[in-house]
Order: sequence, then structure tokens, then C-alpha cells
Amino acid sequence: MVIVFAVNCFHADGDTSSGFSVKDWAEKLSQRGHKIRIITYGDDLADKKNQDYTFEIFHVSGMKRPFAGLFCRRQHKLSGELNNINITKAVSGSDVVHICQPSMLGRAVYKAARRSGIPVVAGFYTQPENIIRGKRLVWFNPAAHILYFLWRWLFYRRFLHIHCLSKSVAAQLRAHGYKAWLHAISIEQDSLERSMRRIESMYSSLSEKQNKNEYVKGCLFKLFSRLFHTGFAIPLMQFWMRVVLGARIRGKRNLRGIRGAVTVCNHVHFLDSVMVSLALFPRKATFPTFPKNVKSLFPGKIVRILGGVPIPESIGETRIFFDEMEFLLRKNHIVHIFPEGLLNPYDTGLRGFRKGAFHLAAQARVPIVPMLITFLPPKGIYKLIRKKPVMTLHVGKPIEPTDAEPQTDAQLRMKVTYEQMKSIAKRNVKTK
Repeated sequence: MVIVFAVNCFHADGDTSSGFSVKDWAEKLSQRGHKIRIITYGDDLADKKNQDYTFEIFHVSGMKRPFAGLFCRRQHKLSGELNNINITKAVSGSDVVHICQPSMLGRAVYKAARRSGIPVVAGFYTQPENIIRGKRLVWFNPAAHILYFLWRWLFYRRFLHIHCLSKSVAAQLRAHGYKAWLHAISIEQDSLERSMRRIESMYSSLSEKQNKNEYVKGCLFKLFSRLFHTGFAIPLMQFWMRVVLGARIRGKRNLRGIRGAVTVCNHVHFLDSVMVSLALFPRKATFPTFPKNVKSLFPGKIVRILGGVPIPESIGETRIFFDEMEFLLRKNHIVHIFPEGLLNPYDTGLRGFRKGAFHLAAQARVPIVPMLITFLPPKGIYKLIRKKPVMTLHVGKPIEPTDAEPQTDAQLRMKVTYEQMKSIAKRNVKTK
């Protein structure tokens, strides 16, 4: 592949991106057979082959801007038609363009790449929190949020893909309204070979994911969804489930103090997700479901408003799905999954679990809250209006992470969750 990096200060690499070395990144990719081009500020002749590297460096000239320190350590304003020619020449014939920080240079390279139809990824390597600490503005709490907003509005909102160095940073971007596809890949955290493969996979997939990220919701959608959920859906569901159907919830106190968590439940009724929503209220959970349940006009739109998101239909989309759910969990959201998979109405047994929910909880390092729906014959007045059994949702005790290794933790907690749900089922049989 021909890969173009746009970076403000390539020759002073320590000044580029707070812990991310473009030089090392470019050298490792070059050693793997990729052709690397660098666009950076400098006074050297354009198109000159740098003797210290095995890749081309295209220099553009610029002048410093007085308030650049608010955004990055060194910033310039492009000047002259020659710069546009150099940028166009550097971008021409490339397979992907990687812009390493928000800058005037980055905007110019982005425009040139878009004109040529070349996929672009932006890097997010300097956290606003670090800038705030450096400027001694920690006392001003909204400062970091303001920087997240300014960077998104002035620069990152143009991009469909953003690369960051950790999932915690990606979760921050999601929480601050960044709608692009987020690729969390770090050389330091992963093995070098695995990281390089993931980077190459990211570059090769950019042109395939030019559609809108359907897992991301805008501010207006979130506001309307919250109002609809709290003001209309919950009161209606409370009346229908408690009064009409006689359903009950037990053990809700076990949810006290829970922040981010994965909740699991047996899948035995077409309204069991409604029961889970009532148990979690006033929290609003995210419910992965089959794509047909959210992509239809009705009731698909209602399901999406109430927290439904589509389960991936292909293996290639699975990593994206799990990453997006992990971003939510890291920002203290609740994700509910039915580990049994398919619905089996009024099933009184406990079926085998799939690994997805437990893998997700292990990766995000959040507790798992087991829930179980049991059935009892209708009693009292409900004998006159119902023939089918009455539901009771039992909320179990949270199961915290038990092992530092995600795969082992997922296996252990899946076993503990199954045993706890089985124990709840046995106690319920004895009390009938």
C-alpha cells in the first residue's frame, strides 16, 4: 500500500502527538513493504528524498499562528500555491491518507484527498485533559469538554474514521458526540505483530466502511429518546406489566450502586426486555437485537428509540459491534444481552449460554448482573382474566471481574452466572 502521513512536526517527533511516534509508525510499516510518504512543515526542497529514511518527505512552508498553543504545541498557517501543488503530488496515487492531528495542514491534506477520492483517517493522539493540566486550567471543569467540542466541530466532524491509542480515549470521543468509526489500536498495549496486522486491516477497510455509523446517536435523538422513554414508555409499560399482566420484579436492590454493567437474562417471553427495562429504570439500557427488529419503519423506530441496536449480520462487523458496546460500558452505560440467543416462550429450564455477553464484560472490566424470569400460575383476580402463567423477574447479585486475563475471566464468570441463575430457579420451584 501507498500510505501518506500528514504531520505538523515530523522532524521533531517528540513534538508531534504526545506519546505517538509517527517516525516509528512509518518505519515499521515501511519494513513491512508499504510505501510511505510524509507531508510536513519544513524549509527543505519539496520531493527531496530524506537520506535518514526509506520514504519520501514532502515539505510545505507556513507561518506560525499566535493562538496555536491552545490546540497543539506548534501550529502553522499554509501559504502559497506551491504548497497545494506539493500536497496534491504527495497524495496522488496513494491508497490511504493518515492525518495525525487537527491543523491547517491537516485540513488542506484532507481536501486534497477528498478531491482524489482517497480514503482518509484522522488521528486523535493528544487528550484535552493533558492540555488542561499543562495549561493549569484544572480548576475550570468544563475546559476539557469545550476542547472536545471545538476539535469535533472545527476538524474531526469531517472524518468518517478516527484512530486513537486506547479504548478509554475512544469511549471519551463517543461520550462527547464523535460520530466517526473509531479504531482503537496501540502498539504499546498489544504485541507489535498483532498491532501491525490490525493497522493494515484498518487501512484496507477504510474504503469499505464509508456508510454512516448506525451505533452513534445525535444529541437531539438522545434527548427525544430519553423523554419518550421516561415520560411515555415507562408509565405505559408499568401499567401494562404490573396491572394488566400481574408481573413482578424481585431483588431490584441488587442494582444499587451499579454504573457500567452487562445484564443477562433467560429469553422466555416476547416482553422480557420490557421487564428488564422496568427493573433498570431510571437507567436506560442498550439492547442488542436482530437487525429486522430495528430496521423496519414500525416497530423498528420505536425499538431503536428505546435502546435497540442491531446485532452484526457478518463476522467482519462483529469486532465493530463489540467495540461500540465496550465504549458504552466504559462510560457507565448498561448493555443487556440474552445469552441463550433465541426466544423460547415460557421455557422453565435454563439453556446453554453463548459467550458474547461474558466476553464483552471481561473486555470492559464491568460487573455482570444476572436476571431470571420465572413463571407462576395466576392467583386471585388474575385467575379470571389470565390463563397463561404470570412472570416474575428476579435480579441477582452483581458478579465482579475475577481474573485479569479477559478470556479466563469470561469463562469463570459465565459459569458463576449460570450457577446463580440456576440457584434462583431452584428457590422459586420450592416456593411454589
